Amino acid sequence: MKDMKNLKCLRTVYVWELPVRIYHWVNALSIVLLMITGLYIGNPLLRPTVVTGEAATNFFMGYAFMIHIAFGYLFMANYLFRLYWAFVGNQYARSHYWPWQKAFWAEFFDVLLSYLFLKHHKDEYLGHNPVANLAYFGFIMVGSVFMALTGFAMYGELHPNGFFGHLQFVFNVLGPSFNVHMLHRMMAWGIVAFVVTHLYLALRHDMFARNGTLSSMISGYKFHCED
Repeated sequence: MKDMKNLKCLRTVYVWELPVRIYHWVNALSIVLLMITGLYIGNPLLRPTVVTGEAATNFFMGYAFMIHIAFGYLFMANYLFRLYWAFVGNQYARSHYWPWQKAFWAEFFDVLLSYLFLKHHKDEYLGHNPVANLAYFGFIMVGSVFMALTGFAMYGELHPNGFFGHLQFVFNVLGPSFNVHMLHRMMAWGIVAFVVTHLYLALRHDMFARNGTLSSMISGYKFHCED
């Protein structure tokens, strides 16, 4: 662990460009609303036992479903925008190493042990370190596509003649509708676990590295510090 008294922050570096920061907060909002509405759709606790009056005044499930689908569209549009920006943005907007490359694993375990307070890791990453890279790859890059395919495939069941009715192959691969629902929910909880871990690691890194990890998602700037 570093001695904070010996840290010297020599300069500020513009790491997260505005499009990356917009993506981050839109993605965070989408995940929160998708999870809340998804939980309600799966277990409508607020559903009245006796419906009286106009149906429009008791349309809780309809509103939840509408919000869920709308933010599902936004979630994927935001994802595609971020994928595009990985090619046109600065060096921090893209990953330099991928899990299938040997260079990735050369650094991964050192960083992981430092997060677990088992080893001091000297190198500082202004962008994503290998642990963050793997988490983003698994839960955001792959996970987002999985959630979109399974979610829109289930939506296509309601409109088999529409555009999403062409996602029938999802059921051919993953099994009947019950299996797809279950896997969709499991991945959703996996993303929630990723978000909680992400918040912890961001806070921890901000405290020990003192490089502006948290504030950088607002300002875009980090501090380049060294012993």
